[in-house]
Amino acid sequence: MSDQPESVLFTYLAPFLGVLLVAVGIGAAVPGGYALIQDEISTCGEPTIAVEGPEETARRFAETTPQVARFDYEDLSTAEQTAFTEALTDPRGEAHVTGDFPNAAQFRNGSIVRHEGERHYVTIVSENPCFEAAPLQFPLGVFAIAFGVVGILTPPLYRKLVALERSAGD
Repeated sequence: MSDQPESVLFTYLAPFLGVLLVAVGIGAAVPGGYALIQDEISTCGEPTIAVEGPEETARRFAETTPQVARFDYEDLSTAEQTAFTEALTDPRGEAHVTGDFPNAAQFRNGSIVRHEGERHYVTIVSENPCFEAAPLQFPLGVFAIAFGVVGILTPPLYRKLVALERSAGD
């Protein structure tokens, strides 16, 4: 009976704490790992604009024309022009603005862009912000998972150690 507290500790408490560490480690490692690779797999930091066709724009502003910013296509930056042109050919009318976006504030509130004599309503439909994570979040999460696995494997290791000790004493 002298090894009863150790038995409870190694049989129940260590695996329980191990499972908790694995859960916390997964919760830290997954977003931390995503933050490391998001630039390669997503459009992080590239807002998405939507461009309506001239018919839809005319219908939208048929009765009233609100005070929105107005631009000529030539006044847009190169990145804005590229995204605008891509959105015109896109079936959904959307494209990412990759690069300099000086008119972002005006596009966020909705703007009218005149292109080839026709008016197009343009607005930002998604900001696509980058996910921020602490620099040590991923490595600490991986460490917590590894340490938790050791805690989970403690009961079988403890039983092996006790069996070895008993066999050595015989």
